[in-house]
Amino acid sequence: MFRSSILRATSRVLIRNATRLNVVSFGVRQKSTDAAETMSNIQSQLPPVDEIANSASTAVEQAAQSVGELSNHVGYLNSIGLAQSWHWPADIIQHTLEYVHVYTGLPWWGTICTVTLLVRLLMFPLYVKSSDTISRNSKIKPQMDAINKELMATTDLAEGQGIAMRRRQLLSSNGVKNRWLVAPMLQLPVAIGFFNAIRAMANHPVDGFVNQGAAWFSDLTLPDPYLGLQIITAAVLMSFTRLGGETGAQQFSGPMKRFFIILPLVSIPATMKLSAGVVLYFAVNGTFSVFQTLILRNKWVRKQLKIADVVYHPPAPGSENKGIFASLKDNMAKSRERSEKRQLMKEEERRLQESIREKKNHARIKIVKRSDFKN
Repeated sequence: MFRSSILRATSRVLIRNATRLNVVSFGVRQKSTDAAETMSNIQSQLPPVDEIANSASTAVEQAAQSVGELSNHVGYLNSIGLAQSWHWPADIIQHTLEYVHVYTGLPWWGTICTVTLLVRLLMFPLYVKSSDTISRNSKIKPQMDAINKELMATTDLAEGQGIAMRRRQLLSSNGVKNRWLVAPMLQLPVAIGFFNAIRAMANHPVDGFVNQGAAWFSDLTLPDPYLGLQIITAAVLMSFTRLGGETGAQQFSGPMKRFFIILPLVSIPATMKLSAGVVLYFAVNGTFSVFQTLILRNKWVRKQLKIADVVYHPPAPGSENKGIFASLKDNMAKSRERSEKRQLMKEEERRLQESIREKKNHARIKIVKRSDFKN
């Protein structure tokens, strides 16, 4: 679009000058037949070369300014094939970025930071609820572990239902609503929406992404040349994981802590080819997570927000000595055992239902004597 505007402006300048030349030449031919006089008149009427160059540069500047002005209006992203709907996460993020960019006048790097912080602030109440739920679960963790162990050991349907009822009563009496535990998982579709939205804007590229970066990443369409944003992202991921996750209340085992240290380090080479705009979102989002964790760990804040205190229990014997792969193998074995137990209970329930159905059918059968027909 920018190149075509430059070509159109240059063409207009050349056509205007050529037309002026033809008019002059036509007048000269009518008034004089002297070749020397004709050439001198033509040379005197022709515009200087500097004027033509200045006209072309002015046209180029006007074309560039028109493109820049267009990107500062709502609807620009839609006109170039982005932000086509209001129901897809990436499109919603692009619409939001455009509105903030247009109405605040912020450069694109500031727009990405502002929208990221606004979205995280809107999600903060959900993290408060999740932190409270995790804290209440930590209080009854020993009882819950014992009940879950009983539930895993039983194969009797009636006994399993009784154990499940005891677990529900324990959760209800302690005000635990596990539905709030899924709140942090809402961050996943939001993060995917931001990733796809900013990557599409950088690949297009959107006007301003090339020169509206900051510090050492002035071009948001290119990878960070010094990997500074990647290092910041890895550092903040390690920090809030060791502080208790984004809720400030999670208790990770030793293997999980080691895993969350290795994962951010692996993310540095994995994201080194991404555009600076995308990694800027990761860095800002991770930095907010650290501050959110510190806030939710503060006792005064927890008291004001009525968040229960976290109860720490000693780890089970031998659990801290397991490695990452041993822990994963153990969890997979437990999941397989749980699935087999559930299948046995389903089969037992099916047999019980068939038995009840047969009893009902037999109950409908009435024995009739021959003497009853005589009456």
